[in-house]
Amino acid sequence: MRHLTLADEIVVLMLDDSVGELKPAVMPVANVAIMGGVLMELSLMGRLDSDLQALFAVDTTPTGDSLLDDVLSQIATSTVPHPSTWWIETLSRNRAELPEQILERLATAGILRREDRRFLWFFSTRAYPPVSGQEEQEALARLTEVLFNNQTPAPRDTLLLGLAAATGALEKILSDHAMAQAAPRIADIVRLEEIGRAVSTVAGLIWDTQGPATIIA
Repeated sequence: MRHLTLADEIVVLMLDDSVGELKPAVMPVANVAIMGGVLMELSLMGRLDSDLQALFAVDTTPTGDSLLDDVLSQIATSTVPHPSTWWIETLSRNRAELPEQILERLATAGILRREDRRFLWFFSTRAYPPVSGQEEQEALARLTEVLFNNQTPAPRDTLLLGLAAATGALEKILSDHAMAQAAPRIADIVRLEEIGRAVSTVAGLIWDTQGPATIIA
């Protein structure tokens, strides 16, 4: 089975399984979450690091993933230092194709199923329902373990929780009451990692202009 990156996993979690499309409610921050996942993955792979002022490349060896390598190249060749928030906002702003790009590669990997649908006889759209839903269930199980186990979570799970909190994807597993109870734990975990904090900051600014949403920052 194909190894899912954090960008892949957050798309799986943002997907409305019944229609095979990203949930409308997450669309304002979908690109931010995906790009945050890309930067997080590169950090886990030892390609990126950060300090209080900037995110920067420490290893430019290609990963073999075209999306990751494209982003790594842009950061590595930048002559001006920028913080994670700047990179997330800048790299996600003009990439309208990001969700479709991830959905397509998940379909190619056999995790989602490509479906071309027609409506009103003239218009067509493409949907991506899950093949088995196994990947989503595994991600949700890991998040549940993080939320209700007081042990220090694995770095990948910490990062995924930050993405899920920023997009509202945690509502798939938590009721409003449970979300309120888990809020302190979520906030503590999200604060552990710099890119996770940056994703929450950028997503929060977007939600401020889009309307109310469940954001843990």
